[in-house]
Amino acid sequence: MAQLDILMATYNGAQYLENQLLSLISQTFKDWNLKIHDDGSSDDTIAIIKKYMKIDKRIFLIEDGIVCGGAAANFMHLFKSSTADLAIFCDQDDIWFENKLALLVAKFESVNYPLACFANGYAYTHDRGIIADRITNSSPKNLREQLFLNAGIQGCSLMFNKQLRDKLKSIPAEVVMHDHFITLGAVTFAKLKSVELSLMLYRQFHSNKATSNINYDKAARIKSIFKSEIPVIDRKHFNATRSFYAIYEEELRVEQRDLFRAYFKFALSDNLVTKINILLRHKFSIYGSTLALVFKTIMRKTIN
Repeated sequence: MAQLDILMATYNGAQYLENQLLSLISQTFKDWNLKIHDDGSSDDTIAIIKKYMKIDKRIFLIEDGIVCGGAAANFMHLFKSSTADLAIFCDQDDIWFENKLALLVAKFESVNYPLACFANGYAYTHDRGIIADRITNSSPKNLREQLFLNAGIQGCSLMFNKQLRDKLKSIPAEVVMHDHFITLGAVTFAKLKSVELSLMLYRQFHSNKATSNINYDKAARIKSIFKSEIPVIDRKHFNATRSFYAIYEEELRVEQRDLFRAYFKFALSDNLVTKINILLRHKFSIYGSTLALVFKTIMRKTIN
């Protein structure tokens, strides 16, 4: 049976951490280690972690004195510590259903190539309960579908194997978020599968949330298409993608290099016709639609 590293980044998460730890201990898949790295908490986070270390010997706190200064750097620090056959990131404030790990791990049976697999989740708040039955509506399978998303599949939804981790040993100078890095790596160097179920409560809209909240209002998201001040490409994701390319350029196939370069050319172009030609020629898309990306390009500024 494959062994799994659960990689949890914490920072002032005492309010919800205990619920998450209990949900991990309750998993039906048992062959895991929980590696926790704290980023300088001033609340009871460390005390709670040490309490549960006494309860379950699979829980470890990495006490190296390093303060990463943010969730992305903290998760990437944990990424470098992983040695198991499989790994998955874990937020400090969610609640995982008891079969989440088992269903994801099953997708890796008899696999000896780079692979990532994700499951969806229910968006959840403590006062309103479930507010959406999916936390992601995008499942990019390749660079054409990923480059313009300005995001990655939520890291706490995405399990990956050591073959993919070994492909991504070189960490770029700029990483906007751990999930963007892993998703970009998966669509570049691996296959990306999914479990078509929502397998956790993904806690939203509370203080000390380490990762970003998501806008689940469909009407608001549609209206945002017409807001020209919202760019087609987010600058931080652009810089992270360019940094990824600088590290891995020599390992890319010719077609992949062409896609990255076309994306960079789009971002730096002031000519609308040129940008639309790039999208059509290279068949870039968002949420499965090239037309949606073209429309977005017409309505919005290119980059912030």
